[in-house]
Amino acid sequence: MRNSINIIKQKMWLRLNPKHRRAVKLFLGLALLGITVRTLPYLAPIRAKDLVQDDLAVEFRDRNGLSLGTILSRDQDHTAVVPLDQISPHFIHAILAAEDGEFYHHGALEMRAIMRSLIEAIEAKRIVSGASTITMQLARMLEPNPRTLPAKFQEIWLSWRLAAGMSKDEILAAYINRLPMGGNIYGLEAAARIYFGMPASELNVAQASLLAGLPNNPNYLNPYYYWDAAKRRQIYVLKRMVEDGYITATQADQAYEEAISLLPRQQGIIAAPHFLFLVANQLPSEHPSQIRTTIDRPLQEFVEAQVQQVVRDLAHKNVHHAAAIVIENQSGEVYAYVGSPDYFSEAELGRNDGVQALRQPGSTLKPFLYQLALEQRIIRPNTVLADIPTYYPIPGARLYSPTDYSETFLGPVRIRIALANSLNIPAVRVLEKVGVSNFLLHLHQLGFEHLTQSPEHYGLGLTLGSGEVSLWELARAYLTLARLGKPTSLVTKLSSPSPNRDDLSVYGRAGMARSKQLSDHPPSKQSPLFNLQHSTLQHSTLQHSTLGQKATLREQHSTLSTWALITDILSDPQARAQGFGVDSVLNLPFPAAVKTGTSSNFRDTWTVGFTKNYTVATWVGNFNGEPMEQVSGVIGAAPLWHRIMLHLHQSQE
Repeated sequence: MRNSINIIKQKMWLRLNPKHRRAVKLFLGLALLGITVRTLPYLAPIRAKDLVQDDLAVEFRDRNGLSLGTILSRDQDHTAVVPLDQISPHFIHAILAAEDGEFYHHGALEMRAIMRSLIEAIEAKRIVSGASTITMQLARMLEPNPRTLPAKFQEIWLSWRLAAGMSKDEILAAYINRLPMGGNIYGLEAAARIYFGMPASELNVAQASLLAGLPNNPNYLNPYYYWDAAKRRQIYVLKRMVEDGYITATQADQAYEEAISLLPRQQGIIAAPHFLFLVANQLPSEHPSQIRTTIDRPLQEFVEAQVQQVVRDLAHKNVHHAAAIVIENQSGEVYAYVGSPDYFSEAELGRNDGVQALRQPGSTLKPFLYQLALEQRIIRPNTVLADIPTYYPIPGARLYSPTDYSETFLGPVRIRIALANSLNIPAVRVLEKVGVSNFLLHLHQLGFEHLTQSPEHYGLGLTLGSGEVSLWELARAYLTLARLGKPTSLVTKLSSPSPNRDDLSVYGRAGMARSKQLSDHPPSKQSPLFNLQHSTLQHSTLQHSTLGQKATLREQHSTLSTWALITDILSDPQARAQGFGVDSVLNLPFPAAVKTGTSSNFRDTWTVGFTKNYTVATWVGNFNGEPMEQVSGVIGAAPLWHRIMLHLHQSQE
């Protein structure tokens, strides 16, 4: 019988003409290929456990227990994750109606829509319509790609793998928890809490339908900025909900007319948003839900207000941004950190962090050059430098001739006058003697980790700001100067629990600006500021030391003396009077060492300085690099530095 059947098959196959035989072979080949392709995803399925989002809400407090805010992820994208049973049924209905009404009735793809989309894409040579199911949208969220035909095939493949390893409910939950909801908000739970101050489980029809419209175009439909557009999209969502039978037309009308109140744009943050994201991004995967930071909230709020005020004062000179950081000298703890005037202003690039941004530092690196030259005895305290027109040959370029903004020359000057008045030509002369490689190594040791180019790249302009550094790095280096060359890390978190104290802030009580000692620590005994009489102690120590120990101590004393001398120069108002005037904004009613900097074409202004207890660094400029209108360091960043320093020491005589 079996032989008879085989004979019949062979006769039937032979009766087919060659053209029909090729068609049958092609059909069978395509069928086999289709079965193989659809089977492969089951060999490499993506399961729900592979898509676990481990970002958890973290509450931050200042050093004394005051709340700084809660953020929903470890970077600047607000995210919160909830299971499907903690999501309002109204939102589930709304998002299904708006994005994929047949989600529970088709596979990973909706084949008719896919074929139409592919045909249109082939004809137009680009993706014209999406035809994306919720599964495909999830695939695109997991692996974002440009809208090209190859990317579409990759999206389909990933969708099949998702469908092979996950249930419909698991796919929907992963999708809802990743939805782009405007700005840096992702996931429904984060959106519900930020926009309405409630969990996703409590959303009503009006709120759910408004939020369900946002993923279609999250930037243009952001309700904070485009309320009318968001309401127009809500109409579409409500209409689809009616068509799919989730609500009646009357309920849709009521939902549209219902007044919806949005929370302010602070998005759960009370103060120091840039700082909170910096700390959150450094947290280990396993961390407590509450973090006590080094920030002093009353001081932080004062510095934030002053940053905004300085920008307003200089707006007519095309100044739009500023940043500041305050550090306690002994501990290295960061007491205030302001990255921009308004973190929540997208129009003003508020999410940019001016404390971490890389900019040209102007003359702020000069003190470290002079300190190195003194330490290596290339110059001495009584060295006289020539401030006269000077030209340096640059291979393949014109002669390099450094000048000051005043375009004047003082002739022979002592290093005290040269550094205090930030004269460029003497600084370049010193760098020529020290060597660019030598100075660059010194800067690396001080923590300027972003100066990664070769010495030849920076050239003699390195001491005038030809490299790029951050305000964070400058503050850390000047903290080392304040500590007599003893470096310390900047501290952002406190491990001990919040203190139980009557005064909510060490800075003030009940928000008052009356001062107390900011730090829990006594003032540093190592600071050389205005007390350079180390010789007596050194002499006593030397008397009780061995010969080898004496040599080491003398070397240490010499190094300490160079840091102390630089501090003394930077704190000498008479020495800098030539360049900055007698009544300069750099002068304070208490001792302070300070240095300003201005980058080329007035793009950046800096002021960094310290007292016995605090180091303060400020920057004023524009994030987009636009030049300011004749704003130098003493006009831009110095007034901000001055106000902060006065505030820190207002109780001192």
